[in-house]
Amino acid sequence: MTALGKLAEPVRGQVDADGFLLSADPLLLRLHLHSGGYEGGPLAVPELAELCRLSRRLGMNLSRPAQASDDDCLIDMWVETRIAASEQDELLSLAIVDWKERAYDAADKIDPARDRDFDRLEGKGTIRTDAALRIIAQQMPGEDSEAAQTIGRSLIDIFDVIPPSAHARLLEAVAERQPMHNQRMREKYGAQRLFMLQGQPLIDKAGIFSGYRFTATPDGSGVSGTDQKRSAGKLISDSLFGLQLGPALRQPLGKIIANAETISGKLEGPLRGDYASYAKDIASAGRHLLDLVNDLSDLEAIERPDFTVAADDIDLVDLAHRAAGLLAVKAADHQIRIDLPDEDEKLPARGEFRRSLQILVNLIGNAIRYSPDGSVIKIRVSADKERARISVADQGDGIAPEDHDRIFKKFERLGRSGDGGSGLGLFISRRLAQAMDGSLTVKSAAGKGSTFTLTLPGRSENNS
Repeated sequence: MTALGKLAEPVRGQVDADGFLLSADPLLLRLHLHSGGYEGGPLAVPELAELCRLSRRLGMNLSRPAQASDDDCLIDMWVETRIAASEQDELLSLAIVDWKERAYDAADKIDPARDRDFDRLEGKGTIRTDAALRIIAQQMPGEDSEAAQTIGRSLIDIFDVIPPSAHARLLEAVAERQPMHNQRMREKYGAQRLFMLQGQPLIDKAGIFSGYRFTATPDGSGVSGTDQKRSAGKLISDSLFGLQLGPALRQPLGKIIANAETISGKLEGPLRGDYASYAKDIASAGRHLLDLVNDLSDLEAIERPDFTVAADDIDLVDLAHRAAGLLAVKAADHQIRIDLPDEDEKLPARGEFRRSLQILVNLIGNAIRYSPDGSVIKIRVSADKERARISVADQGDGIAPEDHDRIFKKFERLGRSGDGGSGLGLFISRRLAQAMDGSLTVKSAAGKGSTFTLTLPGRSENNS
């Protein structure tokens, strides 16, 4: 990335109550992707994500420095958070008003005092180890007198690694001096509490690896002993992809996409046209694979018998504008105009915010994929006494009536190959709509375009 110094305009983003990055200016989105995130996923820049959580926890707007790393440089930022004025809008706004990049210095370390402040407020523990993973300092939430007995012992002697994580993955990270993410572990002694460990390698002033600093977040399940072992076994059978393979694939794919887009956009300087085209193809293929990873994770989740969704108060007009904003660049690439309801219009409904947005992103994305260049996609809303509806209409080739049921089946693409789809989007979207006590239907005829309609339970403005 290129050093920027003082910014002419703040770099902005919006994060929802679950920590998902709903919108971001290009510079923040790039850093998010480089950090292993994906579009529409949880904010992946650790200090920014922590700052958002702290701002929500305290119920205060914050303004303070933050730091991030991006391959070969460190980024020093000044960040401001703003909590939404309305309690009904759970969005938190980020504004990065200063952005300075510098080459990585082996002496650079995160300020431990500042980290401890974050940890205490978040109810987290910290563990410091030497290069051989022997514990040299430990402060855990609700720690008892037995804590001192852990000093000098190996981390592996004190904690069990919970599947689908594995000792091999932890030791591989240590051998390569890499950060550790979402390492699920259980105390071997005492209360046998569950923790999620995040670890950062420490480098001393001579540039030598000196150990790890771990942040331990209570897992919150409150289950121990035999029940924990049973739960661990259930995780292996029910969430192999979502908890193990999915996260392992997202980070490298995110970096491939971000780096390929940097090359194709010639952000680092002039480049031969054919090379830029190759990079654009790589980014496109990476996004296709990342979409497939996300679809498979969602498929695994919705097919679990205990799958549930939240019942939030949402506004379908607001969601339509958010979804269209996420896909604005893709639509512009094909000179497609998205015709939206007026922003001042409201259509209250009941459904999970994130899942409803996911459905609309899928419907609008499909409309862009199958519409001719230069066409218009119309998004319309309507309601009756009990139901709220939002429809997405395109000017594509349409779908024959006999195929209306087929398109909602798993892995069904009606024989289309090479279109970038996985054949799971509509299947997942309909299942999500049904889980929210709604429906997803299509009205179409061959050669006359398609209209997909999401219907959800309505809600009265008086009860909003």
